[in-house]
Amino acid sequence: MTVKEIASQLMDISVDGVFNGQKFTVWELQWYIENMFRSELGADKLVMQITLPDGLWMFTVNRWGDGEDCFDYVIPDTREEEDRVWSDLMKGVE
Repeated sequence: MTVKEIASQLMDISVDGVFNGQKFTVWELQWYIENMFRSELGADKLVMQITLPDGLWMFTVNRWGDGEDCFDYVIPDTREEEDRVWSDLMKGVE
């Protein structure tokens, strides 16, 4: 998927476009994701929080190739899976 497609899909499922505790437009979310994956940062995964009807959830946006359509996102199905996302994020922070 492209970042534009991801931003549009995430916006459609979110409550009021709230990510990381802030309200985004589709364009703002697309811009944010694109900038987090700038080549000089060398990132291949972005962890964010989305507001869904059943609460706040951590999720990942992943880059798996060099093209503009090489992105996907994963929202955990369970809180246990979400805990693993959080644990992976915190590795090496301590």
